[in-house]
Amino acid sequence: MPFPTLRKSALALIAAGVGLHLYTAFFKAEGGMGAVPFLIGLFLWSCTPYAVAAVLAWSRRTVWALGAAAACLAADVFMHYAVFVAPKGSTAALGLLFMPLWNLVAIGPVGALLFWLAHWIFGRQRGAEAD
Repeated sequence: MPFPTLRKSALALIAAGVGLHLYTAFFKAEGGMGAVPFLIGLFLWSCTPYAVAAVLAWSRRTVWALGAAAACLAADVFMHYAVFVAPKGSTAALGLLFMPLWNLVAIGPVGALLFWLAHWIFGRQRGAEAD
């Protein structure tokens, strides 16, 4: 039964995403002590897609959680790169505000659906080989 392995993998991706946002909010951001309430809010907002993935991981939808967490983490790493390593303009940091919304409504659900579809296809192939 692959559920514990899938759950552990999903939780590891979730932890990596939360760690990335913790690093971004408290070590990369500027603003001093006056910005702390904003940074806490940004951190919580950025972790919302991972909270949804964690709920899925602890339910019977571990494949969905793994897909959502993987897709959200990939998008967040790209956004981190686009904001802090190679910004293309002065408004690049706005991506940090809007990426959690994109993760919630598009990237996470698409990743979850693609992982579920791959799991379903490979499960059917494995079942056909056993017959």
